Amino acid sequence: MSDLFKSAIGYFSSSNTSGAENEFIGQTVEVGNVKLRVKKVIAEGGFAFVFMAQDPNTGKYFALK
Repeated sequence: MSDLFKSAIGYFSSSNTSGAENEFIGQTVEVGNVKLRVKKVIAEGGFAFVFMAQDPNTGKYFALK
């Protein structure tokens, strides 16, 4: 289990350029009353992208689809 966790941490902290050309990277979006800065694409499928986003006020990270 710890190997899986280490792998996930490594993935999220890597400077992967996947989706770097995506127009949402760097944008700020509002979800409810929370503003999130879109950092990078972490997954993509046939119908959607999943982004890593950060709340600039708290520093917390979220997955955003």
